[in-house]
Amino acid sequence: MTKEEMEQLADLVVYKLINKQKDLDKEFIDDLKASNIPIEVHEKPSIKDRMINEIVELNILRQKFEEQEKYEDCAKCAERIYYLKGEISKMK
Repeated sequence: MTKEEMEQLADLVVYKLINKQKDLDKEFIDDLKASNIPIEVHEKPSIKDRMINEIVELNILRQKFEEQEKYEDCAKCAERIYYLKGEISKMK
């Protein structure tokens, strides 16, 4: 497995974990609402989370473009991924 394939796999794992956590959070909030406990919920994802989701989606799209031999579109995705990863690294 190449480094690029490992990064794509890691991005997919992160994407799935984020989505699973969202499902669990929703279930938890629904349970709280059903118990009539007063709560205040703020579910807006952070900028960093939105950027990570975009990277995962771009990786999936890039793979499809590569399979279809649309290398120009593939390169555009790669450039955006590179940019987003740079912006995320500045946040740390």
